[in-house]
Amino acid sequence: MNSSGGTAGGTIFGMDAGKLQKLEDAIAIGKDLRHCWFRGHSEIFGSLSPGIHREPFCSAARENIEFWAAQRFRLRAASYTANLPAWDDYVSWLLLMQHHGAPTRLLDWTENVLVGLYFAVRDSKGTDGELWCMHHGELNWRSADYRACFPDTPPVRYLAAAAFLTPADLRIFGADLGWEKPPNGPIALIPSLQFPRIAAQMSRFTIHASREPEAQIEFLLRGPSLVRYIIPAAAKVDLAESLARLGFSHETLFHSLDSLAQTIKDEIVEPDYDQSPPPQFE
Repeated sequence: MNSSGGTAGGTIFGMDAGKLQKLEDAIAIGKDLRHCWFRGHSEIFGSLSPGIHREPFCSAARENIEFWAAQRFRLRAASYTANLPAWDDYVSWLLLMQHHGAPTRLLDWTENVLVGLYFAVRDSKGTDGELWCMHHGELNWRSADYRACFPDTPPVRYLAAAAFLTPADLRIFGADLGWEKPPNGPIALIPSLQFPRIAAQMSRFTIHASREPEAQIEFLLRGPSLVRYIIPAAAKVDLAESLARLGFSHETLFHSLDSLAQTIKDEIVEPDYDQSPPPQFE
């Protein structure tokens, strides 16, 4: 990975690498940071935590809220669809829960910088957003001495099972798996494309071990392996319009009739544009 983000903000030896204000900035980031995954926030959060580790779930009064939520999702899902993973396919259950908005230990990423930018600019037009760029291979090396991790990779299976099993059962599972020591931190997971939305968003995930500070991505990685660009509020509308012209919309990225309806509503209220002359190149 290069130590410069091109026009997107100069040197990136620190975590913060400047402001992203033009579509050309994002393209430069995507070209230079070819080994990175991307995640966009429409507001400045300053951290990378999965849903189950955020409020209100992380401070819920119910003990072991993650185990409680995972079991109830599995028990009730059969009343809605017969197309379900095997009971002990913990990775697929996590992906299914994440797909439908349940809080999990998964955090969404994408291989496409413009998809990440879309999520950074689509909401909260009056506030700054942020785009994170993470070297996923470096994260896996620091967390578990792996470079590429897939649904059947031992540390991924172990961390997924930890959401569904009691500590005693997890020890037995880990022994059978040959992976009894928890990873040092999150694992970057390349998923199967089992849902259309995953394919449309070029989705990737990190699966997180715990809420402990030393188990966070920000603790394990530093620039240039973890970089953040700030997207000023004043640039959001123009960036969102540019992305829409390139086909990045709620319809194309969420791939459902509900998302189609949302795109139609967005198109109804947008102004008409005069035809511009085509660009010319030497």
